[in-house]
Amino acid sequence: MERSTRYRYPSGRAWFAAALLGLAAPVTTCTGPPHPPVVRTPHTAESYVRPYTADFGYGCNMGYYGSGWDDEHLASAISKAGGQTIRVTLPDQFLDKWGWQARQAAFNHHTTNLGLRELVCFVGEPSAAHRDKTVYPGCREPSKLFANLYEPIWLADSTVNPRNYYAAYIYRLTQTYGKHIRFWEVVNEPDFIADVSNKEWLSRAPQPAETTNTLAPIYHYIRTLRITWEVVKKYCPEDYVAPGGLGYAEYLDALLRFTDNPQGGAVTAQYPARGGAYFDVVDYHVYPSYYLRRRNLLHTGFNYQRNSDNAAAQLLRHKVQFEAVLRKHGFNGETYPEKHFIVTETNISRRTAEWRYGSDEMQRNFGIKALVAAQKNGIRQVHFYSVAEAASAPRPPAGIPVSEEFKLMGLYENMNRDLPGREKLTQLGQGFQTTAQLLAGWHYDAARTAALHLPEEVDGAAFRRADQYQYVLWAKTQLDQQEDATARYAFPAGWPVAGLERRGWDFGTSAASMRLPGREVLLDGTPAFFTILPLTGLQLAATARPTPRASR
Repeated sequence: MERSTRYRYPSGRAWFAAALLGLAAPVTTCTGPPHPPVVRTPHTAESYVRPYTADFGYGCNMGYYGSGWDDEHLASAISKAGGQTIRVTLPDQFLDKWGWQARQAAFNHHTTNLGLRELVCFVGEPSAAHRDKTVYPGCREPSKLFANLYEPIWLADSTVNPRNYYAAYIYRLTQTYGKHIRFWEVVNEPDFIADVSNKEWLSRAPQPAETTNTLAPIYHYIRTLRITWEVVKKYCPEDYVAPGGLGYAEYLDALLRFTDNPQGGAVTAQYPARGGAYFDVVDYHVYPSYYLRRRNLLHTGFNYQRNSDNAAAQLLRHKVQFEAVLRKHGFNGETYPEKHFIVTETNISRRTAEWRYGSDEMQRNFGIKALVAAQKNGIRQVHFYSVAEAASAPRPPAGIPVSEEFKLMGLYENMNRDLPGREKLTQLGQGFQTTAQLLAGWHYDAARTAALHLPEEVDGAAFRRADQYQYVLWAKTQLDQQEDATARYAFPAGWPVAGLERRGWDFGTSAASMRLPGREVLLDGTPAFFTILPLTGLQLAATARPTPRASR
């Protein structure tokens, strides 16, 4: 995703001074056609996206539990399970009530004591005094966004305008917590919908009543993106801005069609850029279990493929949909810079709810496969939902009601039951811990993966650190509600292989490994981790020695 520095602009205060002095390039005014003339608005994501150079982030959401689980304990549990980053929140309404220093100790614990890095923070949730009181058409309650969004962002002296409540809130966050945050996620799930279709968003703007987490015109949401972008890029220029956890490509399409102009989102001199100018990361949420069936050709029922490989593939199908929208609107690395991707919520339940099958094995295998697939496809971070379960799982094969489905997603078992110090990793948690422990600091190697020549029934990847390689391999699961699969695989004949060392999904807790002779392995549906044992000097000499000719 990293592109040429032809998109580069001065960082920090310099370009804001230029903008305030009116040195920005002129922008053509139009009314928002789907394919407008190419105009790269200076100092935005239309002109430059900062390369992302940090290692892949093994992350997790925090959650809320009883039994003494404060944020410090939760973050410590994530770190203990192998997590390197977390997703947090700093709502305006919370800080207004408890004070702006209320989370300082916790954030210092996260980043200083635990060494967690590249944190994602979703922002928003105005206090009562700062909330827009307008009830927009079709809504039953006021907007959930901030009041005074259209007050000027900046004063004449280049400081943030305190009357723009949202700008002032973001500014105070940068000054108080900015050193801990890398990704600024603007409103959690702004495209969340309930019981309505969003297909119409491709030809019209989402209506306020349809987006229940904002209850406001999309132009107002784009305004929050613009304010976040301008303030964060001035005071924390190395950070990234993202719309908060998108679920639908249709909403992304709308963001890229409209500006923050409250009069229909049209481009004007005052509102020169569409929404894509004000974020450099696409941050999405995906819960694959909801997508693992397709209507049959006769539309008389469904075809199901509820297994971990299809669930991990859904993580990527979502990305493909978002990428298609970005390319449609020119964010392809040529017209405009490409954007980075992160996933800040994903998981499947480990028990079946309605038609959505779940098991310990499927959830565990999905977790490892999702982490591998994300790195193969350029996703920068994956955060599982959540640190722990909020209910106790019944013994299989018992199912659960829909109300319990999200309560059985976690790295740990029920933290409403288990006190700090008595937490128990789920199989997902053990797989997460193993993957993070073995692959942290290693980088996906596409060429080495291609050189494996994996057969159709096998999936996996090669990872490299300096001149060392690790391999994650498994037999693809292809049947509905089945994690059983087998396949034989032999490492390439031309590679010097004395044997293999195999580590299973639970290596992080068991520390058990197995040495195997030769280059062939028997795989199953659960990913395993392999390193090649090098040939000794004598073995190398033997392989290099020419075969003697037969006597005549």
